[in-house]
Amino acid sequence: MSSLSPITQIFPLVIVVVFAAAKEAIEDYARYKADRAANSQPCTVIRQGRKQEIISMNLQPGDILYVEKEDKCPVDAVIISTSYEDGTCFVETAELDGETNLKRRSAVPELSGLTTVESVSRLRGHINCEQPNENLNSFEGAVHIDTSRLSSPHLAPAHHASAPTAQILPLTMSNLLLRGAVLRNTDFAYALVIYTGSNTKIIRNLKRSKIKSSTLERKLNWLVCGAFVYNAALLISSVVLEWVHYRRVWGEEQERKKTVPDDYAVEWYLGVKDSSGGRHVGQTVVSFFVLYTYVIPISLFVTMELVRLCQAKFMMWDAQMRVEVPDPVRPGQTVKLKMKANNSNLNEDLGCVDYIFSDKTGTLTQNDMRLAAWYVEGRVLEEMKEPGIFERRLKDPDTPPETRETMTLFGRALSLCHSVIPSIDEKTNTTIYESQSPDETALLHGISQAGFKLLSRSKNHTTVNVLGTVEKTPVLQTLEFSSDRKRMSVIVRTESGELHLYCKGADNIIMARLSPSPEHNPPEMSAKTEEALHHFAEEGLRTLMIAWRPLGEEEYEAFRVAYAEAERSVGDRERKVAEVCERVERDLRVLGCTAIEDRLQDEVPETIEYLLQCDVHIWLLTGDKMETAINIGNSSRLIGPDMHVIILKSKTEKEVVADMERIIKEMDERKDGRRNALVVNGDTLTHIFANHPHHFLTIGTRCHSVICCRVTPLQKALVVKLVQNSLKCVTLAIGDGANDVSMIQAANIGVGIMGREGAQAVRAADYAFGEFRFLRRLMAVHGRYSYMRMSGLIFYSFYKNLTFITVQWWYGFMSAWSGQAVYEEVFLTAFNVVFTSLPPLIYAIFERDVTETRINAYPQLYRQVQRGQYWSPLLIFTTLLSSLWHSFAIFGSVWLVHHEGAVDTNGRSTGYWVQCYLFSTPILITVLLKSAVGTRLWVWPTWVVILASLCLNVVAMFVVEVFKFVEKGTSEIGHALPAYYL
Repeated sequence: MSSLSPITQIFPLVIVVVFAAAKEAIEDYARYKADRAANSQPCTVIRQGRKQEIISMNLQPGDILYVEKEDKCPVDAVIISTSYEDGTCFVETAELDGETNLKRRSAVPELSGLTTVESVSRLRGHINCEQPNENLNSFEGAVHIDTSRLSSPHLAPAHHASAPTAQILPLTMSNLLLRGAVLRNTDFAYALVIYTGSNTKIIRNLKRSKIKSSTLERKLNWLVCGAFVYNAALLISSVVLEWVHYRRVWGEEQERKKTVPDDYAVEWYLGVKDSSGGRHVGQTVVSFFVLYTYVIPISLFVTMELVRLCQAKFMMWDAQMRVEVPDPVRPGQTVKLKMKANNSNLNEDLGCVDYIFSDKTGTLTQNDMRLAAWYVEGRVLEEMKEPGIFERRLKDPDTPPETRETMTLFGRALSLCHSVIPSIDEKTNTTIYESQSPDETALLHGISQAGFKLLSRSKNHTTVNVLGTVEKTPVLQTLEFSSDRKRMSVIVRTESGELHLYCKGADNIIMARLSPSPEHNPPEMSAKTEEALHHFAEEGLRTLMIAWRPLGEEEYEAFRVAYAEAERSVGDRERKVAEVCERVERDLRVLGCTAIEDRLQDEVPETIEYLLQCDVHIWLLTGDKMETAINIGNSSRLIGPDMHVIILKSKTEKEVVADMERIIKEMDERKDGRRNALVVNGDTLTHIFANHPHHFLTIGTRCHSVICCRVTPLQKALVVKLVQNSLKCVTLAIGDGANDVSMIQAANIGVGIMGREGAQAVRAADYAFGEFRFLRRLMAVHGRYSYMRMSGLIFYSFYKNLTFITVQWWYGFMSAWSGQAVYEEVFLTAFNVVFTSLPPLIYAIFERDVTETRINAYPQLYRQVQRGQYWSPLLIFTTLLSSLWHSFAIFGSVWLVHHEGAVDTNGRSTGYWVQCYLFSTPILITVLLKSAVGTRLWVWPTWVVILASLCLNVVAMFVVEVFKFVEKGTSEIGHALPAYYL
């Protein structure tokens, strides 16, 4: 049986469990209050033919919601009608995606005339739609309307009794008002509730992403396994030694029993040995098992959580990682944007990153787009160098009529084919353009200065001032941009009644859809266009190609019918719509192309150069052209002047294999010591991922930097997973847009840039801040310190527990392996959770081995972490050896002064309780001295916790005596003994 009371055995575990439960309870209560506040918002619904005020938690699917200007929508609902005649409304989705620009939403066209309570109340029907999901950019459904009760001019009436009274209307994302969206610039809107509560898209997006654990945590798991092995070794050796002692004593008792049958116990103070060997061994195992469980530092896991929380707070409080941004509340003023730490479990991994995968636009660059140049009719117009050159050339009498006509078409295409919403700034009374794409805003500003000014826009019309003449152009169809399509088109009817399709998009996408007719696209003009695109890319500019084509009435009518049918489909709608769009987005005629400048952020070259010196490999993953990516690589110092630049852009699988084998052979033969940089495009990556990923990895790992251009979001994630899974290394992905989310989630550590492309990357990331340059400080300072502190905490925690319990093992030689505890029970219980809990916590919060100035000056200090300075087999062995030596020294010193019995001040021999104090005080002083010796930065909390631990031990000695856990006078006797101070 155990020599310890049940309370002593279970108390440390209870402390840990209570702490964890309290943490969860606090978080749950905070969530409960937030949920209650969110579910108690007042809202207005139409019930029983009149408006009623209810709270949002009582909304149900099928309710008709009345939303007023500046109201936040509490559910996902389909827009029935708005204060605008055409059913248009404007919403702000900052809570959904972080974008403050207004977005256009529209009512179901056939229902937009239902703008009164009476007409809306007569609405009857049902909706078929997709199951609740987290996709914020897609929605498919259809509403079946009973037209017999309605008088909307847009609905087909039932002419006679036998006519069908139901009409099926398609529902798309443009008809959906999402929970969290705020109604702007619109007086009111009626909406039909579809999803409520946890079924809304924003709540679906709040689900927790996969749990990420640090590499140090996985190493800790192996260390815990080693501690279990050590525990088992102590247990087995103790049981074996006790069994040897038991067999010897039991044998002597059997001999004595023959001569002294009434009193044959050898150890008279313990009584006769148990005659059942099996039962005796079982009791012995239980006794030692309970004692040796203290080898496992269960309090370490609580301490680690506290330390990570403090480290994350330090990151968020770091004034050097803040950036000034415009204050959304106080126009004209700025606020400091703090970094976010969404996942503190990975703090220490920031200090041992091997590979960084970075997006370009908005991550390395400012995402502040400025129009740089146009290309129209065989001529490059440098708008940035010569402002107004487009308009001057257009109005120049010497400009040929054909060129003037093409330039006018070019201007109309840009002013009509976009998703920009114009609005009036109430303070300056000027027109401002709002769009979720900064490229489009830059293009609209540029073309407005060239004489094509966007004035207003509704669902069906766009009003543009064309060279002084106001034109209201009907927009018949908008084919939206998506990351898969990489283009956008509009179909409009001109003033002359002709149908035109205007299209803009990535050059490779538009090129593939150009008309092969030399009449429409002369070969020399196509060659010049490609030459201009190449020139812009070499300058590091972002390019778009603009094209158009005329449409016939029959062709448009066939398209309209097919498009409407595709939109009405509930399953696989996106694919069907895309297939229909392909029918008209063909045989295009080139108008020209645009070039937009996106400058690098501050200190990007210095940050990349520093990280490369830290022996971190950096891979740039971008959707830009190869020439643009190479230019950015040069300007950001990702490609150095001393590097061999290897370009891989094969078009077929056979060529890919041959080129990779050639590159590997050249790298093997090259002995000049220069570093390598690899540039590869997305088409080549498609062949690589299909059959030859390891060849690519062989080349990539031998390059200091890699640039992958023309890659899709999926390819970004595949590249990260390939490196991470094959090399078993620590990866970090950093990006700012929704197209970077898959890459961020795939990496060990995800970092988001709080930029202009919404908050999806920030929400998916583990850490987020305002500019790329802060990555240097996050990794080299906070990451390195976190790894060093956490490693020290772990090794110290195992050291003190191993030392603490190994003394108990040595004591077995003195106690005949009886399982008697060497420490007093209160000390045994409180050693981890009280006496030695604060020093390692303070160490792991404040410790520094070098100053931040030296870290910034010497990137080599980051390499030390990667090379095992703070975690290695040697450190594990020395920690074990140190604990064994210190435990033996403590036991030996106590044994020397106490094995023959020490004498107290009254001349009597001291007993067991005094002996407990002779062991407990030296062990506490030893482990605290170990902590002090390992501390390099002493702050006042360090002094306080060490002195407090020593004082608590003295106080505890007298407290346990007051409560009669030990004999009266034990504390006085112990402190009066000279041996106590030796």
